[in-house]
Amino acid sequence: MVIELIVNILLLGFSFYCFWYVGATMPASAVNELGAEQWPQGILILMIIAIIYNIFKFFKKNKKEDIVSAFHAFPADVAGFFKSKLFIGMVLVVIMALCYEPVGFMVTCFVFLMLYGFLLGQRNVGLLVVTSLLITIILYVGFSVFLGVMLPRGQVSFLRNFALFVESLVPTF
Repeated sequence: MVIELIVNILLLGFSFYCFWYVGATMPASAVNELGAEQWPQGILILMIIAIIYNIFKFFKKNKKEDIVSAFHAFPADVAGFFKSKLFIGMVLVVIMALCYEPVGFMVTCFVFLMLYGFLLGQRNVGLLVVTSLLITIILYVGFSVFLGVMLPRGQVSFLRNFALFVESLVPTF
């Protein structure tokens, strides 16, 4: 319970910092257009509102005595958090982010989706393989072909060659 409050407060502070950082580092756009700095700031404003609402809801839902007793049980909650599926999922996302450039989008996305599906409780390996492959292809086609985003092919030679082979199969528009 207390972890939720602490994470919300940390996210709120980080969101304010990101809002300031985007405004301080991005060049200002013209008055009559939405520039590169305004889109992230708009999303951050929505996120800040949602976090403030979540903090307000936390205090409205919980009694003062429950919050105080939860702070006393906080060390045990932290140990439980590091054993939770949420934390394992967060570690998977960090590992995916680190493997994204060297391994490439296709393999990283496929393996990540397989592991995350297994983490969420899917034990049918055949279904995991098919859905992970299908989602990877849909994401690749959506970003690479339709949006024109250059996805990493990987730095390992056989993975890079595989990515180039798959790219040759997909028609470009």
